[in-house]
Amino acid sequence: MELSEIGLLTAIFLFGGIVKGALGIGFPALLVGLLTFFYEPRAAVAMILIAIMASNFRQASVGGSMWEILMRHKYFATFACAGIFLVSLIGAKVPLALLQTCVGAAMVLFAVTSLYGAIPRLTAKLEVPAQIGAGIGSGILGGLTAIWGPPLAVYLMALRLERDVMIQTLGVMFSVQSIFLMAGFIVTGELTFQIAILGIGLLIPTFVGMYFGERIRKRMDTAQFMKAFLFAFLLLGINLIRRGIMGA
Repeated sequence: MELSEIGLLTAIFLFGGIVKGALGIGFPALLVGLLTFFYEPRAAVAMILIAIMASNFRQASVGGSMWEILMRHKYFATFACAGIFLVSLIGAKVPLALLQTCVGAAMVLFAVTSLYGAIPRLTAKLEVPAQIGAGIGSGILGGLTAIWGPPLAVYLMALRLERDVMIQTLGVMFSVQSIFLMAGFIVTGELTFQIAILGIGLLIPTFVGMYFGERIRKRMDTAQFMKAFLFAFLLLGINLIRRGIMGA
């Protein structure tokens, strides 16, 4: 690997860490969206697996009891994790154009629902069905693209959780999901020893970025930053859909 490629990856993971620290979400989608300009989607996903797992464990550890959070959303976790593992096993056989389109669609869905979604409050009666539905959607998207955030984010926003509770809940759910995604990539042979070593090395810019991102979250209103990020996210997703459909 050339020095220029290492520098490129370091910059991408540093920026992804800043976004993760500031917003608590969007790390896999942002990295996949940027890396697919230079690598095939499945290779991009394999490269970010270790950073996804480590950053989410870091996010999950800040706050209340992780076990209580997991038990509250256990139906989501069960269906999401099962879906991620099973879908990840067939993801390597999915055509590149379809993967690009799926990644782009997931990014657009996340951006649009975050920017414009008027999500109604979820009642206790509907919480279990909502968990199951969000879990299935997150499992399918996550197994194919590692972008599992949109269904979970919509479900959690409907619960009207406090910001810090929501950020920790995202971290807990993503941590568990990342274990099953990594297992799927190990079974398919896509997470090789060389890629794993690269992923471990890229934890350095990831955690440096998270440190600065967390400082941003504490010291400033992130509303404008979130809006600008989501618009950029939307454009990246549209471009990936274009590449998947047009093959360029």
